[in-house]
Amino acid sequence: MPYFDLNKKEKWLSNFVLIFVLASLIIYSVFFQFIYPTFYQEDDYYHIAVSRFIKEFGPNYDFRWAQFSTFKEFFSDKDFLFHLFTIPFLFFSKNIILAGKYAIIFYNILFIIIYALILRKYLPAFLTACFLLLPFLSSSFLFSFGALRPATLANILTILGMYFAINRKWLFLFLISLLFPLAHISFFTILIFVLFCEAMRYVKDKTFFPRNIYAVFLGTVLGCLIHPNNPNNWLSFHLNAILVPFYSISRVGINFGVELYSGFTKFILFNNFALFLTLYIILWVVFISKMQLSLSTWVWWGCSSFYLALSFLGVRYWYTAEVLFFIFAASFIKDWMEGKTKRSVILKTRIFISIYSIIIIFFFPLNVSTLKDSLVVYSIHNTHYENVGKWMNKNIPEGETIYHVNWSDSPYFICLNPKNNYIVVLDPIYMFYRYPRAYLLYFDLSRGADAKPYKTLKEFFKVNYGYTDKGNYLYSQIKKDAKHFKILYDDELGIVFKIIN
Repeated sequence: MPYFDLNKKEKWLSNFVLIFVLASLIIYSVFFQFIYPTFYQEDDYYHIAVSRFIKEFGPNYDFRWAQFSTFKEFFSDKDFLFHLFTIPFLFFSKNIILAGKYAIIFYNILFIIIYALILRKYLPAFLTACFLLLPFLSSSFLFSFGALRPATLANILTILGMYFAINRKWLFLFLISLLFPLAHISFFTILIFVLFCEAMRYVKDKTFFPRNIYAVFLGTVLGCLIHPNNPNNWLSFHLNAILVPFYSISRVGINFGVELYSGFTKFILFNNFALFLTLYIILWVVFISKMQLSLSTWVWWGCSSFYLALSFLGVRYWYTAEVLFFIFAASFIKDWMEGKTKRSVILKTRIFISIYSIIIIFFFPLNVSTLKDSLVVYSIHNTHYENVGKWMNKNIPEGETIYHVNWSDSPYFICLNPKNNYIVVLDPIYMFYRYPRAYLLYFDLSRGADAKPYKTLKEFFKVNYGYTDKGNYLYSQIKKDAKHFKILYDDELGIVFKIIN
């Protein structure tokens, strides 16, 4: 904190603004979940379904719902802790979607509070409130924040772990490192960040704190060993943390989700305008002032740079990059305020707030419009899949394996029709790695390259029922082939079909 003190009135007003912003973000988090009755992303359905499976079957069970996947024989719940923490909300409502929305609200509030506490270590209350708002100016951040995905829990563990590392709280760091492998596949980043932290500590202060490294290494190894799906979790790490980024960057032809690829430059700049504006101001201040940066600022910069680099390769990394970057910026502001008078700081802060306000007036409505359009599209899209999943649950015999043309279709069906089995779920790497020939046939079916789809479906995949959306080539083939396919369910967005012998 800066050496000067605020008077009583200024402290009261500053604290009031922070409390108001915290309350507003919490209210927003609740409101956001009930704009539409569906989830906003497909993976949300998978995560709430897995939480229900743990509740019903315990942590060790056969994941039969993905017949052509490593999940069938070598299942590992890479987000086990996230799913475990979600289970209590299944007791709040018989509606599984509503229970999931309660869980999202819980994770959102937990993140907001911890993020505010970390920012408060570097900034006075008023500036903490301002920095707390900055990530929420991005539509992609808001969209990820409103989803039932373990990245929010991973963000919490990351910022806590790095704060403990910077301040040499090695016991707390050990606990974070122990929990992280149970919670998210990005657990290895803590070790990278701590090594960087200690390297910077040595460069700046000529000191070294090896306990941080020991704590992270031992905690991480122990967390991996006590994972309920050990040793399958090692395979999951290899597939998700190593092969998926490598294959997505090298463009080997696997049909990954769009979030693993880079967005358009215009979208990146507009969607993260607060981040780039802040970065520009920081670089300008460093250039004109030649100020000394603290260890914490260098460490947070290193952490955020890691994710910023990844963000230009895959849009999903912006969610974490935004969080880490603004903590870095908060630490930088703390360094900048050192040795300055209260009057000087307040005057320049007002100038910067005015600049941000003008920029926000221009850019934020664009992000709100983007978010609104995405919510409308996903609500229509997800309502369709929910209706299909419920129809399958009522009308398709139990135990049947149901073909689905996209790997992203099955989360909905596994959630709403768990009595049947499917082809693959989550990243297609799980199918490509275990069943490469099946994946090639699966890919050919989706792009209309199979002249006899009924034969492949019946003889190779051994299915009697299937689903395809309207935009897929297989949809047209089935519509034209009444001899081999019978359409059982049809709406504006997709069909459920049966293969006729």
